[in-house]
Amino acid sequence: MSRLNLFNLMLLLGLPILTMSTAKPKEMMWTLKLEVENIKTESGTIWVGLYQSSSDFLDREQAVLRAFSVNQSGSLIVDIPNLTDGKEYAIALFHDLNDNGELDTNWIGLPSEPWAFSGEPRTRLRLPRFEEVKFRFEASQNEQKVKLRKW
Repeated sequence: MSRLNLFNLMLLLGLPILTMSTAKPKEMMWTLKLEVENIKTESGTIWVGLYQSSSDFLDREQAVLRAFSVNQSGSLIVDIPNLTDGKEYAIALFHDLNDNGELDTNWIGLPSEPWAFSGEPRTRLRLPRFEEVKFRFEASQNEQKVKLRKW
């Protein structure tokens, strides 16, 4: 075998090893089990918005939205997939009682449907900030509870 052919063979055999070793391993994704408590009405839809930063927080266009039908009062456990271990997230949700896809408000702009966040807002006089309601997702502790409330 000539030197050129031997070199080409070594190059071809070594190329897959080089590409395999430089490939970035795919990140493992996890699922959060979210228990929504204090459901009073046995109909409608629970809308859950997942946010990854303060820049996308409460922006419907950037949220990862999931809808869950309600058919019993009490509590409902929902799965929120594709979370990264150790990453910070915030969740905002509401119980859409009339299934119009919107959080209805009263004449002064306060929610008239039950709502919750993944953390406790500092005040009810304004919308919370991402920093107030964020949580760090840990795959080893993948369960969380939120309690629906009304204004």
